[in-house]
Amino acid sequence: MRFIIASDLHGQHADSRAAQAVLACIKDFKPQIRVFAGDLWDFAAIRRGASEDERALSMRDDFDAGREFAGKFFKGGTSNHLLLGNHDIRPHMLRESPDAVRRDLGERMVKDIAKTAYENKARIYDYDARLGVLKLGHLCVVHGFHTGVSSAAQHARVYGNVVYGHTHSIDVYQTPGLEQREARGIGCLCSLDMDYASSKTGKLRWAHGWAVGDTYADGSYTIFQVRSIDGRFCYPTEFRHY
Repeated sequence: MRFIIASDLHGQHADSRAAQAVLACIKDFKPQIRVFAGDLWDFAAIRRGASEDERALSMRDDFDAGREFAGKFFKGGTSNHLLLGNHDIRPHMLRESPDAVRRDLGERMVKDIAKTAYENKARIYDYDARLGVLKLGHLCVVHGFHTGVSSAAQHARVYGNVVYGHTHSIDVYQTPGLEQREARGIGCLCSLDMDYASSKTGKLRWAHGWAVGDTYADGSYTIFQVRSIDGRFCYPTEFRHY
């Protein structure tokens, strides 16, 4: 079965070119399995340590942007999966607040997230190192739990053959050995210049991209990285097997 894995839209911080390109890819590639691997939303206004400008951002606009994209991304899929990322679970933390207003808001937002998954017939996965793992045959998909230049190596050691988002970067690492294991960071669909990372040189590794592939009855798979090169995306729409 064909699959597509994309990650890190960040709601109202989506890059319109990348978001439109991945939806165009879906139209041509027609994957039965659709995986959004986390951070569909940003929810900057409720993050711990949010700046005054971040607290002024509309969470309604952010939520609507993520929900609208999800409706297009999952439409037509026969096996849909929504992994929650570290930004998506901010409402979960908010509902633990001792402040009743914030607690009730968090509860409402958590229900809205669940409703979005339900409307798109998508299974939802917690942001959890054990429970937040989707398995497509011999390939695992997680949002991501490591950052930095060694993140691919760390994910490969923990999860084996794995695809992840989180870092916004495109990375590949193979573990040495008779049974090689490969981790792939697949990039992001969000702006490459978000305010919170304005002074971080790590953002210079960020890149727009996603993954497409095919799974087989024995659990094996084929996978290809789609990435932006000079603002253009190229990807296969047909596979040949030799």
